Amino acid sequence: MHEMIIAKFMELGLTRNEALAYVTLLEDHETDGLTGYEVAARSGIPRSAVYTVLRKLQDAGATFCLGSEPARYAATDPATFIDNMRRSMVTKLDSLNDSLGKLPKRDRPEPVWILHRYEDVMARIDTMIRSAKRSVYLSIWPRELERVLDALNAVNNRDLHRVLYSPASGISCPPGFSCWLDTVEGDEAKAAWSHKALVVVDHREALIGGTEPYADNQAVWTTNPSLVDTATNGIIMDITLLSRTTGRNCVDDVSPMMRPHLDPTPTDS
Repeated sequence: MHEMIIAKFMELGLTRNEALAYVTLLEDHETDGLTGYEVAARSGIPRSAVYTVLRKLQDAGATFCLGSEPARYAATDPATFIDNMRRSMVTKLDSLNDSLGKLPKRDRPEPVWILHRYEDVMARIDTMIRSAKRSVYLSIWPRELERVLDALNAVNNRDLHRVLYSPASGISCPPGFSCWLDTVEGDEAKAAWSHKALVVVDHREALIGGTEPYADNQAVWTTNPSLVDTATNGIIMDITLLSRTTGRNCVDDVSPMMRPHLDPTPTDS
């Protein structure tokens, strides 16, 4: 327990000796405070360093001094100390935020994250779907679709443009989706494909990559506009090819997925 508390204090910026001294003072219930010598003896802090440690704790509001011949130290109530630390941290973060806001602005590339584990890939898809405000576009196999049904149900009442393509048929179309289901029956090459997913949410973020439980999937999750467009175009291509083979019109599904200058829907002149 002690080591866990010490470690948590160190995560918040205290040194190990400062955390040890505070916990030592906090555990003293039998005296009216401890001298520096007593703190050193009980905590293991070197006597040459203990008074510097106690002064720093006093400056931070973690301890207070009683008397002077000799000086005795007592711990501030933990709730008060933590509240003081919280306020101090917020003040420092606000100050840093203000300073960063004054730096010259420049365009920065959108980040790209690589997800390796199957569970991480599926968790990210789940989170993406639940965040949707305008649209959800999926190219996904039935096995992975089953894994994200809860997320799809969670956004069922939202006004979203929803399109799903699956390389394999035999699934129930989720509520609200326009579903394009291909088939692997009679196509040995397609049946042997490894599972991959394309997921685009709100034209804002995309996931592209493998969805194999026992593989290094190297899936990419990003908000980079070019990669989001690439993922969207991949889903559009799958639907367009399936439209040609089935004769089903895909314009109503595909048009909202496209950038305005690519929209094939006729407009009034």
